[in-house]
Amino acid sequence: MQPEFIMPDFIKHNSADEIHERMMRALPDDIDDMPGGFPYDFTRPAALEKDEFINYHLVRAIMVAFPQYAWDEWLDLHGRQVQLIRHPPGRASGAVQISGTTGTTIAAGTVFCTPATDCGPSIEFAASEDTVIGEDGTAMIPVSALESGTGSNVAANTVTLMVKPDKNIREVNNPEPIRGGTERENNDGFYDRIAAEYESRRTFLGNDSDFIRWAREAGAGDCIVIPAAEGPGTVRLALVDGNGQPANGELVQDVYNYIVSPDDRSRRLLPTACARLVCVPAATVTVDFTITGLLFDDTTGLEQIRADFASAVKTVYVSAKEQGILRYNDVRPIIADIAGVTDFKEFFINGEMKNICLEQEEYPETGTLDFSQGRE
Repeated sequence: MQPEFIMPDFIKHNSADEIHERMMRALPDDIDDMPGGFPYDFTRPAALEKDEFINYHLVRAIMVAFPQYAWDEWLDLHGRQVQLIRHPPGRASGAVQISGTTGTTIAAGTVFCTPATDCGPSIEFAASEDTVIGEDGTAMIPVSALESGTGSNVAANTVTLMVKPDKNIREVNNPEPIRGGTERENNDGFYDRIAAEYESRRTFLGNDSDFIRWAREAGAGDCIVIPAAEGPGTVRLALVDGNGQPANGELVQDVYNYIVSPDDRSRRLLPTACARLVCVPAATVTVDFTITGLLFDDTTGLEQIRADFASAVKTVYVSAKEQGILRYNDVRPIIADIAGVTDFKEFFINGEMKNICLEQEEYPETGTLDFSQGRE
């Protein structure tokens, strides 16, 4: 996460009023320096321009010079210095199951979708390859979303339509959730990868931090490293996506290909001492949070507080994964630090005030956020 920018001392005391006051003091004693006078009025615009140059343009120039303070396209330039590119938004992928006439071919590009509702438009998915309905009258078709982003993630049993109906198809459904849709990598996440690259670019050990960095470079949100998982010389990576959900098959394969590079050994990252790499989706432990008596000022609302909490708690999940335990006392302070929150009564994790233990390959996943507003 990018640190807060601290204003250099030489920038301070350069407001328009302070600059103009110094200009007036510099006038000869016999020149009128009173407000409304000719010297005062004609020097005021220069003070305003200098104020803008120092406190806006100069400050921004300093910030973009350092990756820890840069943003957007300026941070992208810092990434290129260490051969890193910001992750674009990702498309969800999965599979739909169809029932119909044996021998019917579903061409690659055929579009399936969810029904449109009052809550939003239909979400569309295209078949990734040609598929033929088998003797049992069914076929499983790999699909990917037509649009990127978290909005392309859908629950099981929601993709039930074809955009162009086919008389040979009787039923469409997705038996499993379709996942993997992520937003464009934000500045904090991209900076963390840039900082990790600077810290480790002189070392190449194949240790846990290397595997985590490589997984993130390939698009994973995080991973759990299990050394000697299947005997000496093997490493297993349990992966989650940028939403903290188990990685789908496409992301799992992307991470494996990035580290092992089976088609081009010159780009292989996997250390020679590691005979085998296994990449799998992480198992997740759903964590529900309940807060009662929540008080907040008029600068925020319940939905914004939920969104801020869901984002902030992900940083605690990283350390919880490493320690094998999600500590109640590490999570509870988050709500008090959210902008606009003034107080709350009770805080529960899965209905209790206790820690959540995690197995070696388990990763916490945020479930419900049941936040209720209190009264002053």
